[in-house]
Formats: sequence, C-alpha cells, structure tokens
Amino acid sequence: MHQDPITLSPSRHNRWYERLLLNSALGHLMALASIILGAQFISYQAWVQNDNQAITLGLLGMTYLICVYLGKNISKFAGGKAMSHILGTCLVSVALVIAIVLLLRLEYARSSLVVGVGVLLSTQVLAVVINRRFKNLKLAFVPSDNIEILLPRNARNLECRLLQTPDLGDSRFDGIAVDMDAKLTAEWIRFISHCNISGIPVFNARKVTETLDGKVNLSSLQSTDLANLQPQPVYLAAKRAFDIMLTLVIAPLLLPACLLVAILIRLDSPGPAIFVQHRIGKGNTVFRMYKFRSMRPQSDDNHGPQFADQDAHRITRLGAFIRKFRIDELPQFFNVIKGDMSLIGPRPEQPGFVEKFEEEVPYYSYRHIVRPGITGWAQVNHGYAADTETTREKVEHDFYYIKNLSPALDFLVIIRTMKTIATGFGAM
Repeated sequence: MHQDPITLSPSRHNRWYERLLLNSALGHLMALASIILGAQFISYQAWVQNDNQAITLGLLGMTYLICVYLGKNISKFAGGKAMSHILGTCLVSVALVIAIVLLLRLEYARSSLVVGVGVLLSTQVLAVVINRRFKNLKLAFVPSDNIEILLPRNARNLECRLLQTPDLGDSRFDGIAVDMDAKLTAEWIRFISHCNISGIPVFNARKVTETLDGKVNLSSLQSTDLANLQPQPVYLAAKRAFDIMLTLVIAPLLLPACLLVAILIRLDSPGPAIFVQHRIGKGNTVFRMYKFRSMRPQSDDNHGPQFADQDAHRITRLGAFIRKFRIDELPQFFNVIKGDMSLIGPRPEQPGFVEKFEEEVPYYSYRHIVRPGITGWAQVNHGYAADTETTREKVEHDFYYIKNLSPALDFLVIIRTMKTIATGFGAM
C-alpha cells in the first residue's frame, strides 16, 4: 500500500492582489517569456532570423518545462524547495536537453542557448527568494494530549501556532493540523468542522510533521501503520532495472577510477585495497559488502562491531580524503550488480549492531523490507550515526523513505547526494 505525501502550500493569500502577485501559472508564463525573449534579444538584438535560433528557443522552452515538472515533484518532500535542490533540477534539465541535442544531432545557436540557461537559473533563484519571502507556511495546531511531540522540529519557513481556544481570531492560516488519534471535545470538533466548511484545509498533524521533518516519529508509530511500509512491487522491479542500467552505463568511467584509487591505497599504507565486511540486507539476509580500505588494518580479528568514530585513530591520510567525498563507497557498485544493494536505500548495518538495535529501536527490522543503498534519505539528511539515539533518528528517516518510495523522492536523494559529496557532509 502506498500513500502520496501530503501536499502543503500556502492558501491563506486569498485577496485579489495576493492571488495575482502569487499566481503560479502567471509566474511560469512570465518566467518562460523572460527566458525565450531574453535569450534571443540579449544575443542578437532581433527576433528569430534562422532555423537554428528557432530550434534553440524551443529547446529552452523544453528545458524550462522539464525543470518545472521535476521541481514540482520534489517540492512535496522535506527540503525539496531548497535553492540548491531547485538549481540542481535546472542543471539536470539542461543536461537532459543537451543529451537530446547530441543524440539527434540537432543544429542550435550556441550563444542564445548559453544566455537562455543563465536566465533560466536567474528566474529559479528569484522564484525561491519570492517563495521564502511571501509563501511561508502558517499552520494552527489543535491542542491535544500528544500534540507537543507531533509539532514539526526542523521545518523552515514555517510558523506553527498552538491554539488555546477554538478561535482563529483575526489571524489567517494555511490550514488546521489535528491529531486524528486524539479524543477531542465537542467544542473543538465543531470548530474544526466550521474551519473545513469555510475552506480552511484540515490536516492530519502526524502526516504534516512527517512531510515537513522528512521522518516518521517512531514514538507515535502504530502497528497499523506498518501497512504503509509495503513498497509497490512494480516500482521495486523498475528500480532494480534502473540500478543495473545506470551501473553498466557508468562502468567505463568507474573501473579506471577504482583501479587508480586501489593503487593509491596500496602506496599510501600496507594492506589490501578492498575492505570486506558482512552486512544485513533485504529480508535480514547477510551479504559481503565491499569498500575501499580507508583505515590501517586491525591487528585483532576478534573485535566486535564498533562505530567508526571509535576507530578514527586508524584512518589513513588518503582514507580521510576518500571517506569525506564518499570515494570509498565505489566498490559497492559491484554489490548493486550482484543484487545485494540498490543505488538508493537504507544504509546496511553490521549483524552485531542489527541485533543490538532491534532490542533498543522499535520496528528497526522493518527497514530491511527493501534493498540497502549506497546512498539514501537518511544519509543525506542525518549523516553519520555514532550511537543508538542517532541511529534511531536515522531509522525514522529510513521509514519516511520507505513509506514515500517513489521516482520523485529517489531523484531528490540523488540531488542531495551530489550536494553531500561536494560538501563532505556527515563523513567520519
């Protein structure tokens, strides 16, 4: 069973001038006109003069439409509206259109294409700035016994107000958030009904918090919710096909890079280039996971599982570099081909830790319902986990990923992974 994430967008701007200034359709038309006219007139100071220029303007229009489509899909998830992610969708859109040009060997006007891409990026930056300034979300939460633990903790551009009485006063809100599992008084039920009748959306507070924080609160998770953690078999099959296809496509670049890294590791410190460790995968099965060695070999082979920060003193000079930029993960593409792992999924853990976490973290084993991944929603949101408490938070992110498994969420993970690699976020 799959549920789409709840869609939250400002709805309190209902006055005529607010509807005009913040109208999405009008904004897209203005942006598209700016891109096409700007590219043509900045480059040539005249309207279209030949077929190459006309084709280029068509390509720019296609690029913008792809960008809008991708941006709209990832905006449903936590952090999807961040400027870096929106710009990432722009660059992906440009790359897709350029690939089409190369495959079809289309003629185009280079100067107007470059200018048009620049205007496209500028319009997207401007759109993010306007959204942050005028389209911040404002929600009213109905009080109940457990509402405090359901309030969003990490959402930006959000104003949460916990109501004291069943009255909105003179304030305008985008919606009312209610704990649907709480027992409410008749007075509050009437208030919620009146809000809904008057056009103010009523949301499930738990789903609102999941959408804004990007994780499932394990404290409020119920056994009946586990039905939503059953991924769609069709998408899992398509995801597996995509994993194999992409790995084979990048193999000509991946193999020489892996060979070079292996040589550098052998020159940097004694020991094998590849580190092999047992991990738990889909269906609680044990598999051998491959990584480039980033530490000096352990003299005692009988030591139990340890968090990486306990072995930080063993990290080599080259190991610190390849860990920071996730180069040590490259051999796991072999695990992807074998079927042990996916490109995107929960991080596989050592058997000893799995036994420990199953006792301390509720529903921990349910993260093994899908293949583990080289990267994943928890990795790009939380980074490295060094104890049970941080592992619990990563599991909450894993549950959010499994619950909302979709092409759009996988695309957002890819965009955020590129940012993570560039910044070294979460490396140990």
